[in-house]
Parts: sequence; structure tokens; C-alpha cells
Amino acid sequence: MTARRLLTLLTLLTVTAAAAATTATAAQLTIGMGDEHPQIFTDPLLQRLRLRKARLVTGWDTALQPGAQRTAADQYLAAARRAGYDVLVSFAHSSNAGRVRTLPSAAAYAKAVKAFVKRYPHVRTYSPWDEVNTCSEPTCHAPRMAAAYYRALQRACRSCTVIAAEVLDTDYTEMRSYLRQFIRYAGPPTPRLWALHPYSDANRFRTIGTRTMLATVPGTVWFTEVGGLYSYPPSFPPSTSRQVRAVKQMERLATGSARIQRLYYYSWEGGGTFDAGLTWPSGKARPAYSTFASWVARQRGR
Repeated sequence: MTARRLLTLLTLLTVTAAAAATTATAAQLTIGMGDEHPQIFTDPLLQRLRLRKARLVTGWDTALQPGAQRTAADQYLAAARRAGYDVLVSFAHSSNAGRVRTLPSAAAYAKAVKAFVKRYPHVRTYSPWDEVNTCSEPTCHAPRMAAAYYRALQRACRSCTVIAAEVLDTDYTEMRSYLRQFIRYAGPPTPRLWALHPYSDANRFRTIGTRTMLATVPGTVWFTEVGGLYSYPPSFPPSTSRQVRAVKQMERLATGSARIQRLYYYSWEGGGTFDAGLTWPSGKARPAYSTFASWVARQRGR
């Protein structure tokens, strides 16, 4: 075989392998929607996407606290079930005004999540705490407790899929430190399912947060919350064109590694200070909706 023929063969093999890897990555990616409003499930624009995964964030003590948040969880999960959606539930701080900053004991947390699993037996996918490394949550400086919550939730639903740590990428060096401590406190076996919210990577057009996550944890990573920002003042003034570019960056991040196997877009309905909605408050589609819908269709076709 001549040197030229050998070079041609090696080039073809490289291109074929790269194409196969890209196809494998795309085929593994599942896409869902994150939003706390039950009415999204009857929205024709969402139905057009043919998604079957959704995500709900609710207080860790929702099942034990009669009131607005438990009613909201009842309504959301019932609507999702009627529409045929499998829901990921991510727990977070209490909705009780006096307990927002409370870090529950492992026993109190275990009691609450057991009650949640009993109340909603059809929910089979959980995250023990939303954005566990951010200081808007009481778990911010408590990776030992976060690991305890993870094990407690595993025991509460042994047949469920339970994410280990669900983190935000804003400060990726802090995120890496938190994850390393979490792994140490979680003990063997080392968790194999993790979650990242790569908002900074998507909206600042970088990759360092995602790359740090993949380098720090073993196993599978889900993007359980990410979206292209329409507005988030003062850093992100309103812009439909920037939102479209951020959605495209999000897509590149999600398909950049075969270890990233699921993505939940947040959120559906626009409005408010933090606005990554794919629709205007009026219910009409934003330009980013078309970008997202085209990507979903391409993923489904592969």
C-alpha cells in the first residue's frame, strides 16, 4: 500500500469514526421541558415538540406542608401525567417563609421525601436538591449534608433514578471543589449520575463549566436546567437575537459529549426578571422557539 493510499484510508477511517461518535451522542440525548406551570401541557406549541420529559422544582418538605406549594405540586404532576409526561422532581428550599434558609437534618429530610414518594408513586426520577452549590440554597456550604440527602432519597425510593448532585456552573472552580467534597462524603459506591445547569456556558458562549463538570465526576451527566436568556438585567438586556445564539450554544454543549444524555430546557413561558422563555407572556412563540423546535426535530430524526 502506497503512503498516499494509506493516508487516504486513515482519513476516511477518522471521518467515519467521528461521524459515528456524533450520531451515537445525538441518539442518546433525551430532551425535556422545565417549567412549574401545569397549563404548559395543553399548549399546542409544546405539544408540537412531542416531548415526554418534564421537570418540577418543589420544596423538600412539600408533602408535609399543606398549602399552596403542595397544591401546586398536585396540579402540576396530575397535568403532566394526563399528558403522558415522565417528571423529574428536583427538591429545593422550603416554601415556608420561616424555613427558606433552614438546612434540614438528614432525618427530617428523609421523612419528608418518603412522604413525597408515597404521595406521588408515579414519580420515579428525582434530584435531592436543586443547584446545591449556590448560596441561594442552604446547602451552599454543606456538601456533607447534600451527600446525606442523596443517600436518604435513594433509600426512600430504591427503584427510582436518583441524581447525585445538581449544580450551577457560574463559578466553575467552586463547583469543582463542591463536587469533589460531595464525592468524598457520599462514600462508595461513587455516584454515576450527575446534573449540571450550564447557564453561563450557554449564555456567555463558553465551555469551561461543562468541561470542568465532565472532568470532575464519573458517569452520566444531565443538563437538568438550561436555557437561552432573553433578558436578565443588568448583564443581559432584552434581545431575541442573543437568545437564539444562546440556544444554539446550548445545543452544541449538549451534543459535545456522549456522557451528556439528557437536557431539560428552562423555561417555557417568558416574563419576569429572569427570562429564558421560549414563548412571549402572550403565549406566542419567540424566535428562539423555532431554533429549539428545529433542534428537537433533528435529534428525533437521528
